[in-house]
Amino acid sequence: MIGNYSGLNRSAAYSAVAGTGADPQDLMKIGLDRARAFLLEAEEAIETGDRLAKAKALGSASSIVEFLLGVSGSEPGPLSGSLAKVYHYAMLAILKGNAGDDATAVAAARSAIEDLAATWRRIFPDAIA
Repeated sequence: MIGNYSGLNRSAAYSAVAGTGADPQDLMKIGLDRARAFLLEAEEAIETGDRLAKAKALGSASSIVEFLLGVSGSEPGPLSGSLAKVYHYAMLAILKGNAGDDATAVAAARSAIEDLAATWRRIFPDAIA
């Protein structure tokens, strides 16, 4: 999997989730997993007082969530609108966590992403080889 990043721009977010050639539903799962991993890194960084690592992890998580928001909005409808609400909530929690070294806000973003990932996997289960 991809390691730490010093920050992701929008095009790098696609590369970070290793989405080249992935089906849209798999791209979403990969992106949710990577966002979760970055949020966990941020929580650990807040706990240890490493503000630079926290900012990098939250910046990367934010870029991936923003990318997923764009992907989910490609076909407007009720599902897209519901996903947008979750992503906006996560983005606000990430911003709050970054601005105030707020581990509770980062954990809330991670929880929202984890719940979404669990639901997404129920709808689109991984194929068994």
